[in-house]
Amino acid sequence: MSMSKPWAAYAAMTLSMMTVGSSVVAGKLLVQSVPVFVASALRFGIAAALLIALWFILDGKKPVWVKSEVYRMLLMSFCGSFLFSVCLLYGLQYTGAAESGVMTSTTPVFVALLSALLLKERLTPPVMLGVAAAVLGVAVLHIGEPVGTETGTGTGAAWTGNLLILLAVASEALFAVIGKGLTGKYSPVLLSAISCTLGFLWFLPLAVYDVVRMEGLHLTAGEWSYIVYYAVVVTVLGYILWYAGMKKVPGSVSGLFTAVIPVTSIVLSFFILQEQVTWRHGIGVLLVVAGIFGYALFASGTRKEWQSSRSSYAAKKV
Repeated sequence: MSMSKPWAAYAAMTLSMMTVGSSVVAGKLLVQSVPVFVASALRFGIAAALLIALWFILDGKKPVWVKSEVYRMLLMSFCGSFLFSVCLLYGLQYTGAAESGVMTSTTPVFVALLSALLLKERLTPPVMLGVAAAVLGVAVLHIGEPVGTETGTGTGAAWTGNLLILLAVASEALFAVIGKGLTGKYSPVLLSAISCTLGFLWFLPLAVYDVVRMEGLHLTAGEWSYIVYYAVVVTVLGYILWYAGMKKVPGSVSGLFTAVIPVTSIVLSFFILQEQVTWRHGIGVLLVVAGIFGYALFASGTRKEWQSSRSSYAAKKV
């Protein structure tokens, strides 16, 4: 995929984040009828097969394994594949997809906080303001009416769902922090393939138990379409688009594109799930987006990277 022009890279990263935002809605539809462990095992199994094939086509070189790094990969997959999926999909059973989309978009903020706590990275005042804005955005979702759109869920259930979504975000952030340093040694395709393969193995025993309990795997065409969408579009295509764009965009600037997640999830929640969109969602999205921009634009050296990025694109126009 050629990314010789800036708009092409930006479009790829925007589309990638749109798939992430849509995954919340797809997950909401999926967990209404398919057990979490079965849905996750099938999703990761399909994605792993496709990513392994893609890795063989694009690279195929046998990696040199280091025991300590293998342990990190196991921990990464447990946090980013297993815990994230369990918390997200169970959380979606209790809260709305719109609220979930706003909360999942705070992942860069959680990464910044965990990097400071675990890796002793410095949090500058502008970044701390960005974190505060994103936290306020999530807090706004709990002001006024009880969160959650399903009848009968109640305030307690909505809070439970939102807590699970935040735990999912923390798990994804741990995945990113633990993986720092590995991307320089292993290709992104290989790391994604490993993560999905291990995710499939984490879920497999629990999925088998559910299938036995249900006396077989009985999925409708619609349910299969949600699973395939999750595996192919969100996991594989989303990965390809994201990394294709990241090759030409500085890492700190790429964080800006996560602002697309809550917008996509809220729009799709309104049109597909018929969820009510209120002032809380609007203010929450504005604050979270402000937090993301604060984190990405005002991080040390980011402004210069942004200007350098734009200058390099201008010089490479064909």
